[in-house]
Amino acid sequence: MHDFIKNLNSRDLTLSAIKGTPEKIPFNPFIMHLAASLANVDYNLQYCQNPEILVDSQIKCANFFGIDHVNVSTDAYREASAWGVEIDWQSHTPVAKKNIEIEDFDSIAAPNLLENQRIMNRVNAVKKCSEIMGGNQCIIGWIEAPFAEICCLFGLVNVLLQCKKQNWINIIKELIKRILPVQKEFAKLQIEAGADIIGAGDSAISQIGPIRYEKCCLDATRDLFNYIQKEVPVLYHVCGDNDIVDKEGRDMIKLISSTNADIIDFDYQVDLKKAKEKCGNNNCIRGNTNTTILGDPSYSVTDVINEVSKTIEAGKPGGMYQYAAGCEWPWEPLNLAIRNISIAKALIEKMGYY
Repeated sequence: MHDFIKNLNSRDLTLSAIKGTPEKIPFNPFIMHLAASLANVDYNLQYCQNPEILVDSQIKCANFFGIDHVNVSTDAYREASAWGVEIDWQSHTPVAKKNIEIEDFDSIAAPNLLENQRIMNRVNAVKKCSEIMGGNQCIIGWIEAPFAEICCLFGLVNVLLQCKKQNWINIIKELIKRILPVQKEFAKLQIEAGADIIGAGDSAISQIGPIRYEKCCLDATRDLFNYIQKEVPVLYHVCGDNDIVDKEGRDMIKLISSTNADIIDFDYQVDLKKAKEKCGNNNCIRGNTNTTILGDPSYSVTDVINEVSKTIEAGKPGGMYQYAAGCEWPWEPLNLAIRNISIAKALIEKMGYY
């Protein structure tokens, strides 16, 4: 069995976990800053802005740790920058320097993605990955999901303030309706460049709860994913505590599952066993080792082993599971990051076979 595994390339292993039981659990921690740190390049000025540096860093990191995918995600503001949001490069990761005013949005023309440098840098990163590793390594392109994207454009607080208005449902839906064609185009460009999976980040939905998610975001998210799934699978990355059931019985995990995303990234606050039960065979699950334990030097090797083992034991039964942390793998201090991701890889090799 193990000899066969060695001959199964990373792309096929990752894709095989989506709809069934793979030969072993794919090792797919979400890596961004760690790849740049290992390559000794500046994250904002080099990794995020030079697709060749990004690709080289991702491939080296994947090869070094035996990761079963490479991804071109760097930050949440690629599409927002195409709409005109200016980027602040002074933080540890690119963020908006100033958001667009919601009342001004109708007067802004939809962007030409082919003429936007940050958009094309990501597309070119996918293309470069495909040229080097296509067919052997799983290549994950990246967009923002609808609610995350309007938060990038207008700011989370400003979007949440709209939810206090009487016609909040219509306001949010109209904003999403305007951005959706651009999101689809961005996904299509990456698919055409060679992406095997499109990731969609939705880090803010844990802030709005089930009723707003259901009434404002769910239909558009399904629409976007259905469009992408005509070509490739979708990975839905949802940060934070989404293990919420409201007083009317709306279950956030079940709503997220009903987007029909092929893979869902659940953060560490979510009970993984419970999430698997609620999602059933509708979605493959990725996650959800506690990033605090992985990134805090006060936790011992034993703590890390116990946390990673617990995640694997919860995710493994029945297949349809890929190993990752709850969100991006911590990258500082670097020696700790290297130690802990090596522990996780060793545990997958020990515990991950079916």
